[in-house]
Formats: sequence, C-alpha cells, structure tokens
Amino acid sequence: MAPRPPIKACLFDVGGVCVLSPMLAIRDYEQRQGIPSGYINHAIVKTSPDGAWHKLERGEILMDPTFFMHFTADLTNPSIWKSFHAERGIKPNGRPSIDGEYLFWEMMRTSRTFDPYIITAIRKLRETGRYKIGALTNDYQYPKDHPYSDNSKLRSLFDVFVSSSESGMRKPEKGIYDLALKRLGVEKAEEVVFLDDIGLNLRAAKNVGLKTIKVGLDETWRAVRELEDLTGETLLPAGDPPIIAALGQDRAKL
Repeated sequence: MAPRPPIKACLFDVGGVCVLSPMLAIRDYEQRQGIPSGYINHAIVKTSPDGAWHKLERGEILMDPTFFMHFTADLTNPSIWKSFHAERGIKPNGRPSIDGEYLFWEMMRTSRTFDPYIITAIRKLRETGRYKIGALTNDYQYPKDHPYSDNSKLRSLFDVFVSSSESGMRKPEKGIYDLALKRLGVEKAEEVVFLDDIGLNLRAAKNVGLKTIKVGLDETWRAVRELEDLTGETLLPAGDPPIIAALGQDRAKL
C-alpha cells in the first residue's frame, strides 16, 4: 500500500468549529418555543439555494429589515412545516411561531465565543511552521457600523480566509472548495484536512478530494484528537476530554 500523502494544510469551518455553534441557539430557541427539534435547520436547508439565509451568505442581499422579513417567512412556510412532520411521521400541531430576527441575533451572539480546543490546536499547528492554516466559512456581511463587523481577531488566526459572502459562493458548492485549495497553494487536495460540523459540507469536500473530520456539537475536542492522528502532532493536553483550564483559553470572545 502506498504511503498516504502528508498533510500540508488544515482548513477550518468557523461557526460550530472555531467558535461555538449557532446550532446551540437554535436548539435553545426550539425548546423554549415548543418547536420540534431539528425543524429550524430543516427549514433553512429546504429553502436552498434561494432562501434568504443562502442569499445573505453569498452576499447577494443586505442584512436589513427585508432580509429578516424573508428569513421569518422561510422559517414559517406552511409547506415546509408540513413536509417536516410528514418526513418524521408526526402530526403537526398548529403553525410555527418564529421570530427570524430575534433568532438570527441569538445565533450570532452565541457564535461570538471561541472554542478553546480548536483555537489551541490552530495555534499549536501554526507554531510548528509545517502547515498552511485556512478558514472556509459560510458567513455574512454585517452593516459597517455594527459591533460584529470587525472580525480581524478571527482572521489573524489564518493564512487564508475564504468567505462565502466575499466570494459569492457558499458551501457545499464545489467552486468554493476549489477556491480554498487555490489560495492554500497545495498541489493535491488529499494534502488538506477540512473540519466542519455539517455533513453536507463534508461530503462535498470529500468529493473534491479533501480529507475530512466531522466536528460534533459540544465535542470539538474529539475532532482535535482526530486531527492529531492525521498530522502526528500533539495539539491538546492528555485526557478524555482535556480540561479547558489547562489550555490557557478561557472562553475568549471575537
């Protein structure tokens, strides 16, 4: 068996990987509102590629009242609500009551906190000098005067930062993976490992030839252990899971 190509670059999703997952805010919102678990993510996926969420991530529309109106309409679409229940074999109970603007900002607020395991791993990988470090993110353009518009602290972690709202492409579209590989400057896709929390994005990355690691909700440390196996580097203290305090990272904010 031929030896596998060495890893020359590590590519990280942002939301749910480098920072806490906005899915945590969705999960809490569903619980508070009595909405079946998984419905909101289902609704976002079902409106692809032309839903308000997807247009925002491609930079095609502004983050303004019109976006929030259409986002709320997507999440409360009666046909999507009906299809969700039909797929799961459960009876719908009325119609969903969802405030898209409130939910969006809860998601953004939650994902302002760095994940200590991933950030520690990135810093240790950079210290070795052996890897290109990149970000590949579906993101949004905040209004220029919004306090969340400055993401320089996040970007400083990476050699390459590929953004959906800047490129006009979003995961899982093939073109955005090709762009990331081009900017990383690697010869072969299999020399890159990509970490993401969404299976659809990982499947698309595999089709391009990247190695992939699934980042589980509340289990980023497990993904770092897999990254250690692929790179041969020690990225976290010993333990299962390692203690956050030992990492020297105390929930830093963006």
